[in-house]
Amino acid sequence: MKKKRDEVLVGLVIAVAVIVTVLGSLWLARGGLSKGYPLYAKFPWGAGLKQGQPVLLVGVNVGYVDEVELHEDGILVTTLRILKSYKVPITSKAAVVPNGIFGDMAIAVTPARPDPRSFKAGDTIPIGASTPGIAELTSKADSVMRSVNAITAALEHEMVASGGIHDLRNTIAATNRLVNEFSSIAAEQSRQLSATMTSLRRATGAIDSAKVDSTLTNFRTASANLAQMSAELKATSGKLDAILAKVDSGPGSASMLINDPGAYNDVRALLQRMDSLITDIKKNPKRYINVKIF
Repeated sequence: MKKKRDEVLVGLVIAVAVIVTVLGSLWLARGGLSKGYPLYAKFPWGAGLKQGQPVLLVGVNVGYVDEVELHEDGILVTTLRILKSYKVPITSKAAVVPNGIFGDMAIAVTPARPDPRSFKAGDTIPIGASTPGIAELTSKADSVMRSVNAITAALEHEMVASGGIHDLRNTIAATNRLVNEFSSIAAEQSRQLSATMTSLRRATGAIDSAKVDSTLTNFRTASANLAQMSAELKATSGKLDAILAKVDSGPGSASMLINDPGAYNDVRALLQRMDSLITDIKKNPKRYINVKIF
């Protein structure tokens, strides 16, 4: 009987110790004797917040979630209990972040830059972009997997069921044949080009450089002679132009003969008379030539 009573007492003591340990842990997690000062943050529904979750200031645990109020307008008004030894810079924003791999959440307070000013008790911290939790990541992963499965099914249908692999093999074979034809054409063109270059080298080697130099020398000499002849003709032409100019405008007999129309008319009349005389001589030669022989 005494033994059973002792076992019951031991069990009660262990139970009380466990309860005290749990309550003490929760009490210490919530600040213990130091309650701290309150700050507020407003998050949309579905943030996954509850009492006792930690508040992190640039990764340091500075408090906990003291209270979460659910409003009908879709807002969670969250009371943050911050330890008095910590000051939250006024440039900070609050965001809900995952805490561990079991779906727990925490509030991360991140300042944009260091600032000596800080929030006072009762101020509301603006919220920033929340980090997606395990559930959101899982849903996105499921969505990605569904897309991958759809793409895989479409590829299987197009490549296997519709004979796409067979068509692809035929295309590859045709491409290989085309490449082989191009290779043979390139080889033939290379052979013909080599033959042409050989013929060109042979023809170039057959040319006598001495004869080529002699021909070029003769061409140069002929060109020089033509140039000299052209210069002499040009000089002669200049002299003739000067003579004609003097004849045309000078006071000499040649100028008068060329420019005087009376002389032209006299010469023309003389020629006409000469023609008439020659005609008369042909008709009546005895009138002008009378030869007597004994």
